[in-house]
This record gives sequence, C-alpha cells and structure tokens, in this order.
Amino acid sequence: MKRLGLFFVPLLLTSCQACLDDDRLVPLECRPGEKQLCDHNGQILDSLNPSDPPDKAGVCSYGMRTCSFDGWSECEGAVGPSEEVCDGLDNDCNSAIDDTFPEQHQLCGFVEDADYGVGICTPGVMKCDNGGLYCDGHVGPAEEVCDGLDNNCDGSVDEGIANTTAIVCYDGPDGTMAIGECRAGVRYCQDGGFDGPCDGQILPIQEICDNLDNDCDGEVDEGFDTRGVDLVFIIDISGSFEAEITSMIEGITPLLDDPITSNFRFGLAVIGRQDSGAYEPPISRHSEMVTNFVPADQFLEYLHAMQHMDDGGIEPSIDAALWCMDGSYPFAWGPTSQKVIILMTDEIAQTITGQNVAQVNLYAVENGYQIFVFALPEHHASFLQMVRGEADRLYTPTANSETVFLQIKQIFEDLCIGEN
Repeated sequence: MKRLGLFFVPLLLTSCQACLDDDRLVPLECRPGEKQLCDHNGQILDSLNPSDPPDKAGVCSYGMRTCSFDGWSECEGAVGPSEEVCDGLDNDCNSAIDDTFPEQHQLCGFVEDADYGVGICTPGVMKCDNGGLYCDGHVGPAEEVCDGLDNNCDGSVDEGIANTTAIVCYDGPDGTMAIGECRAGVRYCQDGGFDGPCDGQILPIQEICDNLDNDCDGEVDEGFDTRGVDLVFIIDISGSFEAEITSMIEGITPLLDDPITSNFRFGLAVIGRQDSGAYEPPISRHSEMVTNFVPADQFLEYLHAMQHMDDGGIEPSIDAALWCMDGSYPFAWGPTSQKVIILMTDEIAQTITGQNVAQVNLYAVENGYQIFVFALPEHHASFLQMVRGEADRLYTPTANSETVFLQIKQIFEDLCIGEN
C-alpha cells in the first residue's frame, strides 16, 4: 500500500503543470459580479463607491458597468448634459433650470385697454412645459354676465344686466302655465343671480265669476251660473236724489269695465217729474225708457249723460218696474239670460196707474225676473213685497260712491253664483 501511494504523487504534479502550460487558458480581467461607476463618456470612476454614488447636477447621472466571465459590460444608465429646453428640468446639468429661457416667470397675457387687477382680470405668468413656454393663469375681460362678478373689468358688477337680462320663471303648479289666466313671468339678474321675484307671473287663484279661467284648469267659471245677464237700471232723477245719482254713477262706472260684467247687457229707464227740457231724449211721462240693452261702453255714455230734475215730482217706481217687464217698454230680454231690474229712488213705492207691489212681484216671479231696490230705510217696507219679501234685496242709497260700488258688485257676484 505504501508503494502504491508514492507512485500517484508524481503523476498528479505532472498533470497540474500541464494545465498551467496550456496556451488556451486566458487570465480573468475582473472578478465576475464586480461593478464600477462610469459616466456618459464611458470614463471609469473606480475611485467612487458604486453602492453609494454621489449626486450629479440636473438630469445627469452616473451609469454602471458589470463584470462577467466575458469581461466588463458597456456603461449602462449614464445620462449626460444636453441642450437646455423649456421643460422645468436642468437639461445641461449646470445646476440652473431652464436658464436659457428668461421669459419664464414674467407676467403675460395683457390685453389692450384691459384694467388688470380690476374685476376678474388678472395677468398670467410665463411657464415652461413640454419644451415650450406658455402663459399660465391669465384671465382677460369678457362679456358681462349675471354672476355677481365684474366680467368686463370696468369696475362695475353686472352693469347693464340687472334690468335687461332675465330668465322665464313660473312658480305655479305643473300643467297650469299658459292655461287660462296663468302666465309665466321673468326673473332679472339680482345680486349676481336669478333668485329674485318672478315679475309678472300670474298664478292660479280660486275661481270667481268673471268669465275667466282663474284657477287655470281649462274651464271657465265652473260652478257658477254662466248665463248672460240682461240688467235694467231704473233711476230716480228727481232733484231730491241729486247727490245719490252722482254717487250711483260713480259707483257703477268701474263695474262696467270689470270682467264680472263681461256677459252683461245694460238697459236704462228713469222715473221723475215730467219736464221735456231735463233729459235727452225728452221725458214724455213720469217714467221713460232711455235705452234698450247695449254693451257696457255704450251704456256708460247714457249713464253719464243723465241729468237730474230741478224739483221733485211723482216717481212711479211700481209702474216703471212693470213696464220694463211686460213689454210696455220694449226691452229685448234674452230668452236664456238672467233678467234683472235694479230700482234706485228716495221715495216710497208709487204708482200712477193703480198697480201695486204685489202685482209687480207676481209678474216677476212668474216670468223669471229678479228685482233689487235701493230706497231710504224708512221706505223699505213699501218695497219689501216687490222683492219677494227678502230684505237682503233691499239696499240704502248713499252719496258715498265706494259704498255703492260694493253694493252693486255684491249683487253682480250673487247673480253669477246663482244665489238669486
């Protein structure tokens, strides 16, 4: 065994020497896995620690090369300086960003005649982006709008807008606008917005008797008596009734232009002393038919032309009421109209033919007439039977035209409601 071991030692030494003498083996240039810093020019910076490289200015940075069995790799990742561009970076690595663009950070965007610093107007600032310059933040003058701002930068807010610029508005229920009397309105610019009142709008109201669709449901005067009304005024024109005549005319006049009388026709008769010079056309009897049924505007002319007598006389109210109904005075009563007489006097119920109030009432009831009387309180009893014995059809004449207006209007409204 000892002899065998001695034999192999020289053989092993001989083999290793042969490896060293083989010309195919090349010495390694570096240790595989070793790293070194390098720059964009390929210069090796073996004095720097590759695991903790120092910072470089701007966008510039060191690269790295790595050792393998094949030797050193190329320098990878190194970034060198380049021409400066306007991009917010230090491209030439001189520790100054965009230093070749002096325009940046300067004010920009000025418009001729614009007062910057007034209203919304403000200058912009030149900035670099994506290789070029742009004006950032500039706000110039614009057309004035309703927003509570000075858009055109003239020192005034919403000038010329508040009373001219408006939006359509309507605060009523859906489906009622432009139905019946309902109308949209407008809201004007106010305090920088359109939050003010809706001017001019007409909203639904409770239906009233005026030949209009007040509640805007598409129906006119629903629930009311919509027949036309033929109305004869019998007016005492004696001298003792002068003040009341004036107030009666003044009280009746505004009602003739009221929607409530839109389907009314008016006739006129007078009672008083015979005097051919006191009235046009001349009065031929103590009572006279002045005009057949005419529209309100024509009736108004007759009413204002009426003159009182200078002295007293007989006022045959009983006869006049009958004559207006029985055809003696040829009033053209409508076949379907409500037939109404309003008698105004300061005397008791009088007759020159022997008729009486009971006969008047009987004829009125049988033929569908309604009678209302304005008489002094002390004479109400003489007319009570003429008005169906209903005291609420008796009124007191007054020299106060406002009171007359309210009295007559109440009669008209009751006619429309159908309570008479």
